[in-house]
Amino acid sequence: MKKISAFLLLLMNLWIHAQQLNVMTFNIRLSVESDQENSWNNRKNDVLQLLDYYHPDIFGVQEAVPQQMTDLKNGLKNYNSVGVGRDDGANKGEYSAIFYDETQLQVLQSGTFWLSETPEKPSKGWDAAYNRVCTYALFKMKKGSKKFWAFNVHFDHVGNVARANSAKLILEKINQFNTKNLPVVLTGDFNLTDETTPIKILSEQLSNTYYHSKKPHYGPNGTFTAFDTNSIPKERIDYIFVKNFDCETLRTINDRRENLLYPSDHFPVLAELKFR
Repeated sequence: MKKISAFLLLLMNLWIHAQQLNVMTFNIRLSVESDQENSWNNRKNDVLQLLDYYHPDIFGVQEAVPQQMTDLKNGLKNYNSVGVGRDDGANKGEYSAIFYDETQLQVLQSGTFWLSETPEKPSKGWDAAYNRVCTYALFKMKKGSKKFWAFNVHFDHVGNVARANSAKLILEKINQFNTKNLPVVLTGDFNLTDETTPIKILSEQLSNTYYHSKKPHYGPNGTFTAFDTNSIPKERIDYIFVKNFDCETLRTINDRRENLLYPSDHFPVLAELKFR
């Protein structure tokens, strides 16, 4: 009888895990020596420890340059990634890559498009200051066989026209790819706050988990710190949007390094999602 109960408990735990997906968005801040005490070499291990501790099923990174991509792949167990550098579609410039736990997920399809008038090739769109990309993938859960689409992005920090058109383009691409109306998650640093037009455009078709989490959001409202440890950030510019997922919990992670500095100039945001 005890063996049967233990077996049923194991099946229940497997079923529950198959219904859940833990998702993170994390702008890791590109590697520049001018950051001095906050340079990548000084905080790399802290970023790796944070990711290992929370161990999301998938996480989208922003500002990851090639060396940082290598460090993440070498330093994290069981993770692989999809994505390309924004400058050449290969390994030059910043990535908006999606990392995923290979023990939990299988990639069925993936790619990257540019946030521009010519999304199929490396390009700078509208009034943007830099090339900007959106990386996407179709995933299949290895336990339970559920499928979902993931998109990860870093919006331009200058171009208002570019940001509005980027929001429209992403929705167009989601509708183009997601012909079977599967669940969708969109992670990113949008360089925008809630009241702006592009965020409102996205919110017309996607749910902003900050407002649609079953439990109240936990942690600071703001996500951009500029490495300032003396004040609480007020601007929330990092988001997780979903479609056909329920958000169980949402947390902004303000953990500090051993020296009380932050692992990045952005707080990561972590959502526990449930398949509908």
